Amino acid sequence: MTFEDPFEDRMAAELERLVDGTDASELVRARIERGLQRRRLPHALIVWGSVAAAVAVLIALAVASPSGGKKQNVASGPGGTTTTSEAAGVTPVPGAQATAGPAVTSTTAPKTTTTSHAKAVTGATTTTTPPAKGPHFTEFPLPNPSSNPNAIAAGPDGNLWVAESFAGKVARITPSGAVTEFPQPAGAAGANGMAAGPDGNMWFTEVDSAGNGKVARITPAGSVTEFPVPTPNAALRDIARGPDDNLWFTEGAGKIGRITPAGAIAEYAVPGAADLKDIAAGPDGNVWFTDTEASLIGRITTSGTVLPAYTVGGSIPVGITTGPDGNVWFTDLRGLVGRMNTAGAVTEFPVDGGPIGITAGPDGNLWFTSGDNTVGRITPSGAVTQYPVPTSGQIWGITAGPDGNVWFTELSAGKVGRVNLR
Repeated sequence: MTFEDPFEDRMAAELERLVDGTDASELVRARIERGLQRRRLPHALIVWGSVAAAVAVLIALAVASPSGGKKQNVASGPGGTTTTSEAAGVTPVPGAQATAGPAVTSTTAPKTTTTSHAKAVTGATTTTTPPAKGPHFTEFPLPNPSSNPNAIAAGPDGNLWVAESFAGKVARITPSGAVTEFPQPAGAAGANGMAAGPDGNMWFTEVDSAGNGKVARITPAGSVTEFPVPTPNAALRDIARGPDDNLWFTEGAGKIGRITPAGAIAEYAVPGAADLKDIAAGPDGNVWFTDTEASLIGRITTSGTVLPAYTVGGSIPVGITTGPDGNVWFTDLRGLVGRMNTAGAVTEFPVDGGPIGITAGPDGNLWFTSGDNTVGRITPSGAVTQYPVPTSGQIWGITAGPDGNVWFTELSAGKVGRVNLR
């Protein structure tokens, strides 16, 4: 079947391939088939968080449980060749799911994964005494369970900041879990990306009720200033602080934007762009981004020169970040996490579910969210462990917190979660 949007065609094809290759039950198959029949609105008219929720639901339904070795791509940069190799599986321990990439023969996983459910107390949340060993979760509900929290970032004020794409609000959450919400200005339809700026404020992307994009700045006290993006219906996605201390953002319209702390905006067209998504400061002084539909990892200099992109054949790259090892790491919805050096050489490691967000953790590893309702940890050498999140629901954004823990958002559950590492 086909959709009007090429991205939807790609997603539908991937999901059909996934479910055909698994032993999914008839109920699961029926739900996926019904999902594939539903048309969605054009990208320019919707908040990316709603697409994320739909994709995460279908990926979670379609991807089977751990199944040993999986094939991975190892690709070079422009003009290079692509080879494949098999990855060996590692039997998971109770409460965790562990796999390993090439040349990794074992993974040390937690003895158990213990979770504690949060208790809401006048907008805040408390948790029971945590277990002595291993990562465990605490979840904090937002006031509106349908707020669809997606992007999350640590702020210079020592708190976490969250974009609520369905509520028209930005939430601030302290490391102890106290939540304060700030409404976006009138006419704003939803918030998407979130990043800390060099000016002591938080910056996020938003869409107004007419479908036009704005970049907004919010102070620690909650005062919001908006800056309209010149391109109509720009479909703003992610935002990140660049190596030049400006903010850089992606546009579904096929452009990369730069905004100074004073609010001056410049846009740069990306040749052949199909569906730009996440963006991050790279280890080489450039800004790196993903093109989900074109299977590309792109780069742009801080002066605005778009460099040749690296193709990762057949991939569906989403999240991107710089790792503690000086490489660029990205998620691939096909069930892979990729590691790319600055020359474009790629190794991908198999994981369960469809990985989405990724961040460098405070423990020297990479952490990612996945469509099978897990938060995963991958070492720089490629050893993977995934931890089931207590509440069922699509998880999306993830960041290292100012408290030495890892924080993430739960789209459909309306919660913010914390992986307690300390």
